[in-house]
Amino acid sequence: MGENAGVTGQEALHPERTFDRKKLLMMSVGTFVGSGLVSLMGVAAARTGYSVWLSYMLAVVVGFASALPYFCMSSVMNFNGGVYTIACTFLGHRMGGAYVLLQVLYALILSIVGTGFGLYIHSVFPAVSAQLSAVLVLVVFWAINCLGTNIMAGIQKYSTYLLIAAMLVFCAIAFKDLNPAALDFSHPEFFLHGSEGLFAAMALLVFSSQSYDNNVYVFGRYTINPRKNVPWGMFSTFLILLILYGLCGIAAVGAVDLQTYAGKPLTDVARAIFSTPAFIAFILIGPILCLTTTVNGCYCAFTISLAKSSEDGWLPRSLSTKNRFGAHWKILTILAAACITPVLLNISIGRLTSATTLLVGLFQVPLLVSFWALPTKFPEEFKRSTLHLTSGVYRASVLVALAARFLIIYYSIRNLTMATTVGALIVAAACFLFSYLRYGTGIPRVENSYFFD
Repeated sequence: MGENAGVTGQEALHPERTFDRKKLLMMSVGTFVGSGLVSLMGVAAARTGYSVWLSYMLAVVVGFASALPYFCMSSVMNFNGGVYTIACTFLGHRMGGAYVLLQVLYALILSIVGTGFGLYIHSVFPAVSAQLSAVLVLVVFWAINCLGTNIMAGIQKYSTYLLIAAMLVFCAIAFKDLNPAALDFSHPEFFLHGSEGLFAAMALLVFSSQSYDNNVYVFGRYTINPRKNVPWGMFSTFLILLILYGLCGIAAVGAVDLQTYAGKPLTDVARAIFSTPAFIAFILIGPILCLTTTVNGCYCAFTISLAKSSEDGWLPRSLSTKNRFGAHWKILTILAAACITPVLLNISIGRLTSATTLLVGLFQVPLLVSFWALPTKFPEEFKRSTLHLTSGVYRASVLVALAARFLIIYYSIRNLTMATTVGALIVAAACFLFSYLRYGTGIPRVENSYFFD
């Protein structure tokens, strides 16, 4: 079956649908593979030891489990406005505004990635400011996204090919002289802090393994035959992440000893196993592309929800204005400003990651609960699921997702101070309060924005 499997005459009615399976997969993988792999894995290794690769694979499984209902739902219906439209459909129009603000909070993710990018540039070129580099990459990919979806997606596709190739070369070199401790479950530093450390590392690394709603499902509006290709894209992404993160985790912690890698970025490992020219080439093609593809894909994904919510009146309708390339340049500019602010404030990557993961969980739980209604809300459409779902199987996926999400929330809280946890709870509550009050003004006029073809 070809990558355009299932293309029909319906696509002529939707000229914006230009993503075939290959392009969707590269968008997804490129957006996922970022700061978790190149900036956070060393931090996680300090928590769990040589078993960091096991933590990462566990994070991939838990992340996909937390997104199972999205995987199932994508075979029934897709949405033009991303997570915001999904929330309006299942939680009700009044609560949609909270998920508008969530997209702005997601800008914290890009600030994390930007900071990681700056650190890597600084490691290769010490004279270059890490902070300046972080700001620069956020501005460059703001400009690329302002040139329209097709240019952005084309850059994403070929950049992702290069970064995967670079990471596989890294693994091949590292495996030549692999430290046996990386695979020795009985080694005293394999489970450095027992099961507690393993799950604490998982909670940190799941940050880069959970966002199937924003990293895949949101692109259904641009995808050819989305009810077949979006579920395929989600599952294929899961398999690639499981293999890639596992291999890179073993290579990173096994290429050197734990003391060299724990708490450090991938730079230190690469410097130890590559010659200077090869090290510079690897950093530029591997880790730096990992981070830039995440920035590129996230800008696009977040803009989709914000543009639709602006059209509906949650935000000023003037923000949905497009430039001559069809890009929502005003929204992209606001996102860029929101991303750059934490970079300028030098906020800790580890703390920001755990706080963002907790915030995402607090928003996902009520949304997942609302998904229970899908088989009764859209009964005829549910029967035509391309995955041939039954209501029992689908609702089991909701329960699995809730269990995974509560696990993530629990360990995210354990990684945070009480003040940061309370702060995250206050932010989440404020977002829902804003939504309730804003809808009561009568200004938002929400239009359904889902489709079944």
